[in-house]
Amino acid sequence: MKSLRLILLGGFQVRDAAGRKIDIAGSKAALLLAYLALRPGEMQCREKLMSLLWSDREEVQARGSLRQAIWALRRALGELEPNPLVIDSDGLSLDPEAIESDVASLQQLVAEGSTNALYAAITLYRGPLLDGVRIGDSAFQDFVRNEQERIYDLVLDAYTRLLGDRSGADVGESRAEAAKRLLEIDPLQEVAHRALIRHYADKGQVGLALKQYQACAEILRQELQMEPAPETQALIEEIRQARPCAAGQTNGLPPATEETPGAAGQAASIQEKPSVAVLPFVNLSGDPEQEYFSDGITEDIITALSRLRWFLVIARHSSFVYKGRNVDVKQIGRELGVRYVLEGSVRKSGNRLRITAELVDAVSGVHHWAEHYDRELTDIFELQDEITQKVTATIEPKLVAVEGTRAQSRSPENLGAWELVARAMTHYGRMTTEESETAIELLRQAVAKYPDYGPAHSLLAFAILVSGHVGWILESHDFHYAAELAHRAARLDDEDPWAHLALGYLAFTERQTEEAVREYMRALDLNPNFATAYGYLGWAVVFDGQSEEAIRYFQRALRMSPQGPLKAFFYSGTCVAHYYAHRYDEAVEWGRKAIRERPGFTAAHRILCASLAQAGRKSETSRAMKRLREVQPNISVSWIERYVPYTPRAMLHFLDGMRKAGLE
Repeated sequence: MKSLRLILLGGFQVRDAAGRKIDIAGSKAALLLAYLALRPGEMQCREKLMSLLWSDREEVQARGSLRQAIWALRRALGELEPNPLVIDSDGLSLDPEAIESDVASLQQLVAEGSTNALYAAITLYRGPLLDGVRIGDSAFQDFVRNEQERIYDLVLDAYTRLLGDRSGADVGESRAEAAKRLLEIDPLQEVAHRALIRHYADKGQVGLALKQYQACAEILRQELQMEPAPETQALIEEIRQARPCAAGQTNGLPPATEETPGAAGQAASIQEKPSVAVLPFVNLSGDPEQEYFSDGITEDIITALSRLRWFLVIARHSSFVYKGRNVDVKQIGRELGVRYVLEGSVRKSGNRLRITAELVDAVSGVHHWAEHYDRELTDIFELQDEITQKVTATIEPKLVAVEGTRAQSRSPENLGAWELVARAMTHYGRMTTEESETAIELLRQAVAKYPDYGPAHSLLAFAILVSGHVGWILESHDFHYAAELAHRAARLDDEDPWAHLALGYLAFTERQTEEAVREYMRALDLNPNFATAYGYLGWAVVFDGQSEEAIRYFQRALRMSPQGPLKAFFYSGTCVAHYYAHRYDEAVEWGRKAIRERPGFTAAHRILCASLAQAGRKSETSRAMKRLREVQPNISVSWIERYVPYTPRAMLHFLDGMRKAGLE
């Protein structure tokens, strides 16, 4: 029975089972309850909660504040039956059997994926997580911001799947309402405009279809300087031709025309390969000595980004033309012919430096990412290297994600090589069977249409191999094809780090640890800021039972790219490392982090089951095994022996845990 209900989306409300409002005394107590509700069933240690909610206070003060917040929660929730608050010497948590929240319900509905479930999910989304709630502490602000982005991505995924699926019966009005709701959230979502155009046309309301198309075209031109996608233009032309009209009339619909030069033409050319300009970081210190540092940061980031094969990076001499000038970012985009601009600043105060960086869309002016770094000024060159590494490792997955989102609204038939790859990576990062299959299909199209485009080959090989190991596909079906793809990718471009990542994973699946390590190291030679390569280097050695070395690699990958799309892989790898070091409780914590990040990641479910069993946590093991069988129905000891590439000495210990968990 659920005794506590929390509404976290669009605000913050707490109610009991009868729907009566529960008042929580103190804003930090309310935030503590919200945090626990986002992590139901997970024991949170006091030190972690103190650092999250009271990071600006000394330890004694923070501990006292935490005690007050816990007391406030006990007072507010003490009469509920069953009592949802669990407190022991290790920390505190909320009993998942006693609480429900709109966030948890939304996640479950999106994971279920049926049409009715997706409609229910988007209805639950009333606004951003804890919208309008005063946060205060910077550490908790960062946590909430990341959670808001994660949940919004889930909601956007639900909308995209709903509006792109026309197979459901008698849901036209519901689909139209969903499209209108999405446009209220983000009026640039072309998939929603198309859904409404189809809806009006299907009902014979061609005038409304026209108005919707015109609204779509107007906002795209105004905000992005782009024309509607070919798929949208083809839809409106189909409607125009289907409607009878008098001679010389055009139904009031715009005729299909070739795209004219200018801003729209520029946007079309940009789509072929994303381009980036790094502007000189601005010295805000008033100290001329810092000018060398700010210029050095800029030059190092330009050099580091140039190593990435996805993007065209404007040379230093072109971007430094704008040093000391106050020029609108859209003008810079037009003059340099780039879609993205990275800009930043350096400010010195005493012996401390604050470096800020932000990534801006030069066509729309939208800010895609921003971060600041506060550091002590000790070794200036070491600091310069650190900031360059962090910015570069973060920018790559962020740009790929943005490009993938842009490509979502267009039909795969109208996408170029890069756009197919970016869209595939966006699907793959969601880590479910269905999304993996979609990504692989898009990459197959890219390889077929562009047989000399190396990144499509390397990523298709990588996706097939990882999906086989995780359990999303039957690896044996495509293993030899994946091997051919990986070797061909290296032949097409031996200096592409992703080609060597694919070759490394190929060796990993064949249990050739030393060869895998060599290939991953080669990828890092080509791109020292390749966080993904560090992560998979960790996987190579942890599957050989080398726990401590693996943890160092996973930590480095996560430090370099803390919000990267593959962080669930690295959380799971850290779980494996602690498992082999016999630190089972720590393994459980990391396994749950991985599953929380990507609920469909089967490898994390497997190692969590083994860790819980070895820790002797029987009831939790039973629940975890039930969930594992749901996400991977074909799981068995024989499947693990065949498809999970532990080396022999590591395999025995893993199977011991799985057998203790009840697997046969």
